[in-house]
Amino acid sequence: MKINHSTSSRPADAAAGDAARPQAAPAAAAAAAPSAGLSVSPLAAQVRDISARLAQPTDDDIDTAKVEEIRQAIAEGRIRIDPGKIADGLLATLRELGQADAK
Repeated sequence: MKINHSTSSRPADAAAGDAARPQAAPAAAAAAAPSAGLSVSPLAAQVRDISARLAQPTDDDIDTAKVEEIRQAIAEGRIRIDPGKIADGLLATLRELGQADAK
């Protein structure tokens, strides 16, 4: 069986192959660029605004002192994890979600 390689390992042949390939059509590049007549729905604008706000680093929602206190309590073994309580909470959440879907 004979195997023909479609690419060459020689740099001069690779450069010649690149020159022989057709370039991407300018129309395709123009189609990807936004047009001047593009309008954005109010919902899309709201999503864009929310996304921009979420991307901004803020500490308003995180009480860093409380996080450090909990971290220290975990390190010292003062926090007791109750798997039953966690499971009950998860099941309650699933029930609520199931009731919301049924409506």
